Amino acid sequence: MPSAVGVVFAATLPLLVLRLPLVGIVLVAVLAQEIGPNGRFGALTTFGHQLFLAGKIPAVLPLAVTAVLAAAAQCWPPRHLRLRSTGSVLLGLASALVALAAGSGLVHGQSVFSAVNQNARPFVLLVMGLVLGLSLRMLRDDRRSFAVMIGAGLAALLVGAAVAIRLGEVADDRLSDYFVYYDSALPAIAVAAFGGMLGDRGWRWDWRHMVVAVAGPLLILFSFRRSVWLAAVVVGVVAFVLSWARWRLMLKQLTFAGLMVAVVVLAAPGLAADVGLRSVGSFETSGGDDGTVGGAWVAGSAPTSPATVSGSSPTNPIPSGATEPAGPTPPAAAPRPSPKPPAEQDSAGHQAASTSGHISDLRVGWDHVRANLWTGVGPSSPQLPGLAASASTRVYVHNELLQDWLRYGAAAPVLVFLFLSVAGIAALGRLRDRSSDVVVRAAAAFCLIAPLCVMTAPFLSETSRWPLLIGAAAGIVGQATGKQRGDNVRREEQQRPTDGSTGAIGSSPGLWAPRS
Repeated sequence: MPSAVGVVFAATLPLLVLRLPLVGIVLVAVLAQEIGPNGRFGALTTFGHQLFLAGKIPAVLPLAVTAVLAAAAQCWPPRHLRLRSTGSVLLGLASALVALAAGSGLVHGQSVFSAVNQNARPFVLLVMGLVLGLSLRMLRDDRRSFAVMIGAGLAALLVGAAVAIRLGEVADDRLSDYFVYYDSALPAIAVAAFGGMLGDRGWRWDWRHMVVAVAGPLLILFSFRRSVWLAAVVVGVVAFVLSWARWRLMLKQLTFAGLMVAVVVLAAPGLAADVGLRSVGSFETSGGDDGTVGGAWVAGSAPTSPATVSGSSPTNPIPSGATEPAGPTPPAAAPRPSPKPPAEQDSAGHQAASTSGHISDLRVGWDHVRANLWTGVGPSSPQLPGLAASASTRVYVHNELLQDWLRYGAAAPVLVFLFLSVAGIAALGRLRDRSSDVVVRAAAAFCLIAPLCVMTAPFLSETSRWPLLIGAAAGIVGQATGKQRGDNVRREEQQRPTDGSTGAIGSSPGLWAPRS
């Protein structure tokens, strides 16, 4: 990669990945932004994009292969392999997604390279992240350094955000002068890190913990992805309920972080107004303003602003085969005067167009699914009419399940749903378990965030960063679940009678006692 960033990565990443395979690859996914320069994004906002976007095969793929081989070398020979463990189920589902995506491409006339690289590559990264996460129990150095390295990375990104704001390198100046990182993976990582710290038994009121407790919410704020905000609220409530025994600590942590964020928002000129404007614009769109009904475009309506959705002009989402209503078009009502200044009006219109495009894709995408229920339209199909991202070269829906259904048939959304469900159920157990450390709790939080986020965009099948992180988080949760099951089995064996009698399993009064 002929750039300064490429030289830095070439010099440091092999050492980091070979020494700390899981930490190294996750740190790459945390620091590098999967968004390319387009004239508005600055160098800090797009730092490390070459890892994801350079060439037909992104550099993160061979880097992940190296990490898996390094982890295998450290863990060989494998021990305590449980064929019926949660991790094995997740591996089977992820491998089935790889086979389905590649096979669908071959059936529809793609070459082997295109079928694997274009269709199955995100699921291959999902498998690799899963393998690395499942290896955490045997990677001792990774276990010791994971929380420190990821916390330091988030703190460094917050400093980078402050510098980018000062230099004017914002993600989109139509939104705000403060919204820096437009890639939604970063705020999701910040939510997971902050959620993992809530109620963690290893929490200390020292500067290291407090810096991360403030960096997480501020990165979420500066990224300003509304789907991640919603997921953060849901995950926060779940973590609070499952860790109710430590509610005093969690309340103190939330109060401290909230006060620090409030100070920054109120001290930065215009930041509070920008946050409120975008939130109000989203609420108005979902309520039916700006030519929408329930968040979906009305036939023949247009957004109040010429802003684009996902880089393309919003289109009227009329299902395939449908026709415009017959008859003359009634005259348009006279525009009402708006009290908003022109800049605020343009920003509100851009938010309305963006929100409406995501919501309308649900209805239009479902209409196309019903018309192609079992086989979909194929992975090479051009963009379907009515979908928001009209400039996409192949079918793209702002919903993971609908896009997978249209590309690979009815089996794909079932596999994705099962994978996310198994990971989510295991994550709930890890949040409830008092012995879970901050790494396991953060991974569990990410497993709960991901299903909500992929309902607004196909992050799992359309990016490299998200599947790698989802796989790593699911693997960490899966290995922790397997470890607890192994501990339970060993406790059962220790408490069985040794005199030849046949005592019932669990007859000991201390077997099911809460863990200290």
